Amino acid sequence: MIDSQELRNILVRRRIDIVLGILLTLVVLVAAVVMIKYLLVTDATKARPLGQPIPVQTLPATVTTLHEIVGASGTMAESTDAFLTNRVVARVSSVPVEVGNVVQRGALLAQMDDSYYASAVEHARTNRDHTSAQLQRMLAMQAKGFASAVEVEQARTADTAAKEALVEAEFNLSCTKMTAPAPAIVLQRNINPGEIPSVGSAGFKLGIIVPIYMVAQVSEEKIGSVHLGMEGDVSTDGFPGVVFKGKVVKVDGSVNDTTRTFGVYISIPNEDERLIPGITGYARLQNQHMALAVPSTSVIDPVGDRATVFVVDGDKHAHARAIRRGLIADGMTEILDGLEEGEQVVTVGMQELHDKDRVLLNQSGPWNKR
Repeated sequence: MIDSQELRNILVRRRIDIVLGILLTLVVLVAAVVMIKYLLVTDATKARPLGQPIPVQTLPATVTTLHEIVGASGTMAESTDAFLTNRVVARVSSVPVEVGNVVQRGALLAQMDDSYYASAVEHARTNRDHTSAQLQRMLAMQAKGFASAVEVEQARTADTAAKEALVEAEFNLSCTKMTAPAPAIVLQRNINPGEIPSVGSAGFKLGIIVPIYMVAQVSEEKIGSVHLGMEGDVSTDGFPGVVFKGKVVKVDGSVNDTTRTFGVYISIPNEDERLIPGITGYARLQNQHMALAVPSTSVIDPVGDRATVFVVDGDKHAHARAIRRGLIADGMTEILDGLEEGEQVVTVGMQELHDKDRVLLNQSGPWNKR
């Protein structure tokens, strides 16, 4: 049998166990309430019904330098065309070049029979020597009073005419040779040995290759990122590992209906004349400029018609603000209209945010502490 003392001890232990159980239950309940409250506050969809501020992170709109690389494939092309026409009537003696040949400045393209024009130069030179000597004699005689001013003037006129005839004869003789005006590639040849082409007929079409152009086909969505004068690097399939420096000198004014690209002409010095039309390659154009920008993650509907950000005012309320965006680069979006420098823009937490919601700023990050 259990005596009265032992019974009292059992009852005391049971009371202690009951009290400890109640205390433990209370601790668990308090912890659960705290956790639930925390979860409610940190979830926008649950914080709003409770009137709690919605936690967000913000960054100010700042003026910064945006860097963008615009890449496009393309093909080398002559920088300009040169058309050579025949200037004299003579039989073609030789044509030492073919279509596709690369020629140096001054290279012989076609030689005409120059015997007639060489003879004309010799005759004009002899006549000029005679008129020049005659003019000197008239001047000497005038000094002695044996020649009149009229006779001297006649001698001077004859000498001037003889000089002009010599210049014309020498020019005609030079035209019996057709030479390249600059380093170029022969694109067309309309003259052959044995022919007697008429004056003004087409002889050659040359493509000037110093400088040479890389015609890069840039996608239409980059049309706002390309401008005259921007620098670029060009690599080619013909010269692996070699980078050619160039500058944009021309931009097509229309977009190709099929490829949805537009041509950008990059001028490359090509002083060593290694590059010729037809070589394919890839261009990297460097675009950079100062602009007001915000993190791209803060922009809602960035490629649609209604790009929007949330701006936090001094009373910690978020307001939806329509913006007009520009360049997107380095994780930043250029703001052309809709924001002022320094305004706080929501970068995290805007997915469930509504206009005029009260917000709790930057509780989980070091940004823009107030």
